[in-house]
Amino acid sequence: MVHTPSELDQNLRQKAEAKLRESRSAVEEKVSVEEAKLLFHELQVHQIELEMQNEELRQAQHKLEISRASYFDLYNLAPVGFLTLNNKGLIVQANLTSANLLGVARGELVNRSLSHFIFPEDQDIYYLFSKEIAQAEGPHVCELRMVRGDGSVIWVNLQAMSAQEIDGTPGCCLVISDCSRQKLAETEVRTSKEQWEKWEATFNAIEDVVTLYDKDMRIIKANKAAGDLFQVAPAELVGRYCYELFRGAKELCLGCPDNCTAVTQKPQRADIYHEKLGKTFNVVSYPLIEDTTFVGFVSVARDITERLKLEEQLKQARKMEAIGALAGGIAHDFKNILVPILGYAELAADRISQDDPMASDLRHIIKAALRAKDMISRILSFSSQGPKTKYPFLPHLVVLEALKLLQTSLPSTIEVKTEIDADCGTILADPTQLYQIVMNLCTNAYHAMLEKGGILRVSLAGVSLDEEKSKLLSSDCVSGDYIVLDVSDTGVGMERKILERIFEPYFSTKSEKGEGSGLGLSVVHGIVKGYQGQITVQSEPGEGTSFEVYIPCVDEGSSRKRAVWALSKPTGTESILVVDDEEDNTDMFQTMLTGLGYQVVVFNNSLEALDLFTKVPTAFDLLLTDMSMPHMTGLELSKKVLAMRPDLPIILCSGFSELVNKGQVQALGIKVYLEKPVAVRHLAMAIRKALDEKRNNEQ
Repeated sequence: MVHTPSELDQNLRQKAEAKLRESRSAVEEKVSVEEAKLLFHELQVHQIELEMQNEELRQAQHKLEISRASYFDLYNLAPVGFLTLNNKGLIVQANLTSANLLGVARGELVNRSLSHFIFPEDQDIYYLFSKEIAQAEGPHVCELRMVRGDGSVIWVNLQAMSAQEIDGTPGCCLVISDCSRQKLAETEVRTSKEQWEKWEATFNAIEDVVTLYDKDMRIIKANKAAGDLFQVAPAELVGRYCYELFRGAKELCLGCPDNCTAVTQKPQRADIYHEKLGKTFNVVSYPLIEDTTFVGFVSVARDITERLKLEEQLKQARKMEAIGALAGGIAHDFKNILVPILGYAELAADRISQDDPMASDLRHIIKAALRAKDMISRILSFSSQGPKTKYPFLPHLVVLEALKLLQTSLPSTIEVKTEIDADCGTILADPTQLYQIVMNLCTNAYHAMLEKGGILRVSLAGVSLDEEKSKLLSSDCVSGDYIVLDVSDTGVGMERKILERIFEPYFSTKSEKGEGSGLGLSVVHGIVKGYQGQITVQSEPGEGTSFEVYIPCVDEGSSRKRAVWALSKPTGTESILVVDDEEDNTDMFQTMLTGLGYQVVVFNNSLEALDLFTKVPTAFDLLLTDMSMPHMTGLELSKKVLAMRPDLPIILCSGFSELVNKGQVQALGIKVYLEKPVAVRHLAMAIRKALDEKRNNEQ
């Protein structure tokens, strides 16, 4: 309670008057008037002094009362809790904040152990903390959980120092502050860090180049793929401009989706070729918006270089497929044209004496027709539509024929030198494909010497490879006898990086000039590997290039059997039904077969032929039919005829068809499958053989 100055003065006056009454009588007897006046004056001065002192005391006491009140206000209303503990850990004093913090009345805290409020799992922490306080002055700090009066749990920070109570017994002063928010923030930070680490792992696992930019197009974050692309750590990309990094430019790139996103603040996409990197990227840019404000963008760049190559390869493949389809149609029509040319030429040659001057001319016509037939076969083989039949043959004949054709198209600036060994051996292959190998390798050599000319050397020889030599060629090369085709030139040569790719499909050193499809050497490589052979190449810039092709040899006897031709044409008297939509062909077949003694009935309409056969199925001994015809194909006609006469020999001729091959035809019961144009002798032998086999089966 604070006393006012008037109350203090009144108390003091009452005490002074009482004391004065006690001593008045004695003073009056001894003191004179003058002395009394002097004494009265002194008393008045002392009274004034006492009043002044009293005033000072009253003011000091008032200030003390105010200070004490302020102290208790600060103590009780402090933002942290204050506790005083005795040496037994009991609370002897607590402010209001600590009571509110623990959720109990301040009176309930006094004489209670602080451990009562400690969370059970943190009791060990508090025990060690109390032990530290007792052993050292401090200050001591710890964080633990406490249980409030309502059972809720809070995180607190405890700061303590040892102290003594008034009676001298040891104790401690404790400051307690709520750090739940801080702990929650730490948990959120830790969780965010863990989530960021997971996000960053995902961010770096993305194979596409992902970069985050500010609105000035500076990189603020880049994933691992971006670092790998530029062969640096992703952190080293931070702060760099995108156009500086990707293009080596000093200003914004026109048409860049990142630039467009910065302007439109909408997602943008574009395919961009970067000359600096030699790659094409599909770039997608997304804006980053915070509270309706554009702050930057995310750029995702996917390397589509290989995809574009595959698309280009697909275009080339479709182009080759279209060429193949065109070649097939041309082959069919052209072979039909060759049928009467070859047939009538052979018939004419048979009707005149060999000494007649025209005999030589007719032989040249026959030879030219057969070469035209082989050329069509090569076209079909190149377009992957012709039959790939392998048989033993002498390779030097094919090489010489290819060189003969090639020399007519080479300029005079290129000299051709050949060394062909006719006894190099026999190989099991498709002659058309060997022809293709020679033409492709020589054509490449021609292009290498086109500007300055040079020497084209072609050699063919036999060689025996032992185990050691074969492994030097390739790990999958086996020892044995091989033919070696060597094609070399004195042209511009090639660098090592080009040599490593020359057998890749669609790779061409001439693509920049608009020449070459990049298929030649890849086709050659595929053909050679298909024959269990090997192909090697050596080249130096300015020193020319040399290709060596190794193909395994086979027994020579089998190739000679292939070259045996019958000198005479077998004849007969049987009845033959001939069906072909080309009138020139049926006329030639009728003339040829009638000349051989056969009875021939011809039709240019397969439906009419079937109608006649249905009426008299036993009138014919053999059916000779074309494959590709309107109304009904030769295959369909053959099936219907065999349904009525399963024993009837059938010979199916075709200029070209994607629908059937020799194996499929024979599986249906058709005896012979021949490719147009057919030489008279071959056709006569095939007819006679089919008729004789039928007769033998009947016996």
